[in-house]
Amino acid sequence: MGNIERELSVTSQQVNLSVTVFMIFQAISPSFWSSLADSHGRRPIYLYTLFIYILACIGVALCQNYWWLLTFRMLQAFGSSSVIAIGAGTISDITTPAERGGYIGWFSLGWNLGPLVGPALGGFLSEFLGWRWIFWISAVVCSIHWMILGFILPETLRTLVGTDGSGSDSDTEKKITPTTPKHTSNTKLSICRILALPFQPLIYAKEKDILALLILYSAQYAACYAITTSLPYLFTRMYSLTESQIGASYLANGFGCIVGAMVQGRMLNRNYQKMLQQIDPPPIEADQDQYHQLDNLPIEHARLRMSWIHALISNLIIACYGWCLYLKAHLAIILVLHFVLGFTSQVIFNAVQTLLVDLFPERSASVTATNNVFRCLFGAMSTVLVLPSIQYIGVGWTFVIISLIVLISRIALYLELKRGASWRRQRMERTL
Repeated sequence: MGNIERELSVTSQQVNLSVTVFMIFQAISPSFWSSLADSHGRRPIYLYTLFIYILACIGVALCQNYWWLLTFRMLQAFGSSSVIAIGAGTISDITTPAERGGYIGWFSLGWNLGPLVGPALGGFLSEFLGWRWIFWISAVVCSIHWMILGFILPETLRTLVGTDGSGSDSDTEKKITPTTPKHTSNTKLSICRILALPFQPLIYAKEKDILALLILYSAQYAACYAITTSLPYLFTRMYSLTESQIGASYLANGFGCIVGAMVQGRMLNRNYQKMLQQIDPPPIEADQDQYHQLDNLPIEHARLRMSWIHALISNLIIACYGWCLYLKAHLAIILVLHFVLGFTSQVIFNAVQTLLVDLFPERSASVTATNNVFRCLFGAMSTVLVLPSIQYIGVGWTFVIISLIVLISRIALYLELKRGASWRRQRMERTL
């Protein structure tokens, strides 16, 4: 960001605005794409949006003024953020609940690991090759990915291709509701409907169980963002690290996320299998949405049963992290705390994201977009407030307050475990 500021002759506030604009478009764009992906199919949205992202990366790499930078950063977020929502939809299309946890774990690792590995790679590229190479390489990597999707990835939306990929599955045809008719791909969207697309996924937030999960996820995400965005400011002043060293420091949290995804994915699948064994008679696993027809299937407990342990550990780590920085503890201790925070946060993220898809398997892209709106807005809020708080009340008390706020959000976890099943049944009764 410092190199961009000097080369384009802009202020640091203007460069920060480009990041804020990116986060805002990253928050709202998946809501637009998810509605189209849930009705028109996953494959075309992947190809269209990632092509936009490739062009935007080239535009940023070639930009010569600030407004060019700002415009193409908006387009970057508009194109790239689609995969967050559509990816969850693709996984829901091709997996059963028994195996979904593992796949969701690896998938959610991608968007949570990106903000941690990105600074490490970007720091080296900016220092040794220049900041424009960050976007040239992004364009090249995404172009390769775009061609792989084009040649390999088939359409997976069940309401278009059926459960066997033939488009003739009778059960799937029966599940098509009036709000997502099969012929919508051949109809033209009105201007009003297009403008309303970004807001459609927000209707899921009115469901009590969904709102509880969104609060749990977003509060944890905001705490993680408060730590990662304040890292350069704190590590530069307390440990006198270079840009490359600061970037490498993000890897500790990243490794924790990787381990958390590996462990939690297996645990989610195992917990689901245990839940099936406790049901008498056992449900037919061949139908991936069978649990929607069974009131006695405790899917909430199967996904969240261990999350409260990781939630409490995460709270302790956040508070301890602030006071360790206040005491200027050895950097190795700080990085170990980053690793544990990454592990526990990823476990919570995986559990919540998997449950969200479980609750709306046929609208998984839209409900994931809802989650994206909440987490990005919470993350943006924490990014804005964390540095002024550190400067005003100190690093120790700042992270104690963050830990307390996150602790209050754990009420949502308790309510979901206590009332989630009844809320789900009430929603099912309303839709009958």
